[in-house]
Amino acid sequence: MNENYYFDTVFSPFLFGKYKYSPLFNIIMEDPSYVYWCVNNIPDLMMSNETIDQIKKLLPSFVIPANFESHIGEPFFEENNYKEENYMYEIDTEPSTYERYNGSYAQDEMGYSDDDIDTIFDGDPLAYWNID
Repeated sequence: MNENYYFDTVFSPFLFGKYKYSPLFNIIMEDPSYVYWCVNNIPDLMMSNETIDQIKKLLPSFVIPANFESHIGEPFFEENNYKEENYMYEIDTEPSTYERYNGSYAQDEMGYSDDDIDTIFDGDPLAYWNID
């Protein structure tokens, strides 16, 4: 199941397609045919039981056809079966410093740390302009 195709409430946003970031409620109001198209063409599309109840209450004129039934329910997201120890790595816990190049454009405006300036710009904070 793809999380982008799951609506847990009628106000959940579309996370795909031409109405990306628009709530399901708005799309049912403005372009209900798109919702029907999604149900017919996106096998992973799911709506919670709560979403269907909200549609029935808030948008009673929206017809919920029989083919919606296979798209109603709680999602099953597969969890990674990776063992934690396979992904253990050392995290650099030493905080970045912002002292040596304080006052330079590369640090104050662009946010590069002293270590970044030493590494990326060979210690020359004025070389920030030459980055592609």
